[in-house]
Amino acid sequence: MGVKPHVIMFLDILGYKNMITSVTDENDYLGSVYTLMSLLSKYIETYNQGVDEKTKHRLNLSRFKSMIFSDNILFFAPYDSEIDMLNLANNLIYGLSQFLFQYTKSNIFFRGAITAGQLFYDEKLHFVFGTGLVRAYELESNIAIYPRIVIDTCLKPSPILVGWAQDEDGIWYADYLTLGYTLLCNPHNGETPIPHDEFLSYIVSHKNGICSALEKYKTNDRVYIKYRWLASYHNRFCRHTELSDLIIDIGRQ
Repeated sequence: MGVKPHVIMFLDILGYKNMITSVTDENDYLGSVYTLMSLLSKYIETYNQGVDEKTKHRLNLSRFKSMIFSDNILFFAPYDSEIDMLNLANNLIYGLSQFLFQYTKSNIFFRGAITAGQLFYDEKLHFVFGTGLVRAYELESNIAIYPRIVIDTCLKPSPILVGWAQDEDGIWYADYLTLGYTLLCNPHNGETPIPHDEFLSYIVSHKNGICSALEKYKTNDRVYIKYRWLASYHNRFCRHTELSDLIIDIGRQ
C-alpha cells in the first residue's frame, strides 16, 4: 500500500446541478450521461501505445482506470518515468479530443483538468486518495472556470504539440477541435479521412450546442460568460479552418 505518481484527469459536467433539477425524466438524463462517460472511456483506451524516445521501445499505456460519481469522472494511470508521464498525458489528450470533437452536443459540456501527482487507489473499495487528486480538483474548480480542460504546467505543455494550447490568461488547455480535426480529417497514419460532410456535422453540432446554452443563460451573467468563452474558442477554430458561415455571432446573444 502507498501512493504512487499518476497522470490524472478530472472532469465535471458544466451546469449539472441546474440540469438535473430541471429535467422531466431523470432516467433519460442518467442514460445520456452514462452513455457519454462510457464512450469517453473507450476513446481514451484507443490510444494505448507510446514510444520511449531513449530506448525506442513501445510503451503500453492501457493503464487508465476510471471512476464515475455524480457529475464527475476521474481517469488516472501510474507512470514510471518522465517520458512515460508525457506519453500518458499526450495519449489521454488524443482520446479526449476525439471524443469531444465527435460526440453530439446538446446540453452537456465539460470542464476539467489534467495533471500529474501522487495517488493511491484501492480497486476493491473504489477508494482514491492523494495530493494529485486534490491538485486536479483545484485546477478544475478554481482555474478552468470556463468549459475547458486545463493542462497543468508539470506536464510541460508546449505549443509544438497539436492539441495543447495556451489561452489569453496564460492557462494551458486541451484544444480538442484542432486535434480532433487533425486526427480525423488529416490523419498521418494511413487511415482514411472522414468525409467532409461528417466533419461539418460535428462543427454544426458544436455550434448549435453553444448557441442553445447562450440563449438559455443570457440573463445569468455568471453562467453566460462561460459559454461566451466557448463561443470564442469555436470561432477561432472556424476562422482557422475557413468556416466563416459557422462562426457564432456573439453580439446577438
